[in-house]
Amino acid sequence: MKTQGEQFNAAVGRQLRGEIAAAGSSIAAMARQVGIARSALDNYVTGKRAIPIPIVYAVSTILGIAPHLVLSRAEERLRAEDLHLAPVTTLTPRADVPARRHDGSEVAFDSPVPHGDDTDDLYP
Repeated sequence: MKTQGEQFNAAVGRQLRGEIAAAGSSIAAMARQVGIARSALDNYVTGKRAIPIPIVYAVSTILGIAPHLVLSRAEERLRAEDLHLAPVTTLTPRADVPARRHDGSEVAFDSPVPHGDDTDDLYP
């Protein structure tokens, strides 16, 4: 069984993956922009390895999102998943992302938990 810290790390990874996909990017492209190996970023977003704060900061900055919002959205995601409230919507492939994607399926997160004006505009 995973510790709460490991569960939160995995939720942050899932949120980063969703934010990257919502921005129309891929794990490989984002890894290049951050300056790390694709396999390293893949390990972070799949929860296989703990995500260093500088990586969360770098990805958030590239995406134009405040890092604390990524963490807040991950916490919201984790709470909703624990309560089994979160429907997961599969994203359709984007025509503007070249080549076949090498990462797993990506999802957008719809939450019934009320919040401010920070996430609704990201997911159609």
